[in-house]
Amino acid sequence: MKPRLLIVLNRLVVGGQSIDTVPLAHALKDDYEIMIAHGEKEEDEEAYTDSLRDSGGITFTKITSLKRSVNPLNDIASLFAMYRVIKKFAPAIVHTHGSKPGVTGRIAAWFAKVPVIIHTFHGHLFHSYYNKIGSFIIIRFERLLGRLSTKIVVLSNRQQSEITQQYKIVHNSKIAMIPLGIDEHKYCENAAMLRSLWRTKYLLNDTCVAVCSIGRMVPVKNYQLFIKIIAALPDAYNNNVKFFLIGDGDLKPALQQQLTDAGIEWSEGENKPTAKVIFTSWVTPVTTVLHAMDLLVLTSFNEGTPLSIIEAQVCGKPVISANTGGVRDTFLDQESGFLVDGYNTKEYVGKLQQLIENKALRIAMGNKAGLFAKQKFSKQAEVNAFRNLYATCIASSGKK
Repeated sequence: MKPRLLIVLNRLVVGGQSIDTVPLAHALKDDYEIMIAHGEKEEDEEAYTDSLRDSGGITFTKITSLKRSVNPLNDIASLFAMYRVIKKFAPAIVHTHGSKPGVTGRIAAWFAKVPVIIHTFHGHLFHSYYNKIGSFIIIRFERLLGRLSTKIVVLSNRQQSEITQQYKIVHNSKIAMIPLGIDEHKYCENAAMLRSLWRTKYLLNDTCVAVCSIGRMVPVKNYQLFIKIIAALPDAYNNNVKFFLIGDGDLKPALQQQLTDAGIEWSEGENKPTAKVIFTSWVTPVTTVLHAMDLLVLTSFNEGTPLSIIEAQVCGKPVISANTGGVRDTFLDQESGFLVDGYNTKEYVGKLQQLIENKALRIAMGNKAGLFAKQKFSKQAEVNAFRNLYATCIASSGKK
């Protein structure tokens, strides 16, 4: 009889957690009986429907009280619901992903006496989300949760340093560093066709440079800076550069107003020839748009290991990104893109101009990006690492 593995996700939506974890679960279903418990998605999020198209061997369970927003009644209800799921499923391992499941899932698993409790930090809430008091409370609480955890999985060297040294959540002996994994074949198939379709749809000629940013439109992603960068580009670029904002969120109306105030024409979803900025909402699969782009920009205040940077590089696109969290471990500065310290608009504009003006540089950096990402972020390497981690933890717990 196979051991049982319960994976707990924030929500089953388009984003790093689901896109990485669900395929990983499918790769491990011959070794484990797997259930994926997940919360309720928000209105501005796109459901990750790929997970349900081929769910053979994996059970999906929704906990409707598990939501992104902080609500004590919902949070308590989700804790009890999680406990009931765990008691009924009786897993040998509970593996939580993200902040809210990391709280309710680990506490419920501890009360249910689950032999192995593992948590993955895809990012963290230790800064840029709450005020100093809120951040202080979160850090102290995470230290307590760390004591309940058999292992903590981090995705990059920088993240490991933050968890063990900067914020002292757990000792280094509890850490397993396992980078995200990408199925390069899935991301790279039909690249030329996908590029042609998207660029034809949005009337982009061969000389037009397409720049995108991908993610939820929330304060921590700092999209306001992305708009400032667009506004600061010289007028000479107006005719041969298009910007695409891929995603959705509460800040979208404010960002659109920011563009209007700056005198920049934008459109939402339509191929308006005169629009400099296009809001597409969520696009699945992301390769539909990434192959049509020429580079990606990320301006976040806080990131764990941003999947968008990895995906862009696998598709052969250079990146320009803020030096925050684990970003520096996701690409090669000056080789597959540019890392920018701080949030000075001129710094980003300067790097963007280099890549807009120099097609040979874009291509060279894109080629380097593809080679680097495919080597470092191998899906098979990730699968092997988790297979070994789970087996080791179960053996150490005495649970067969």
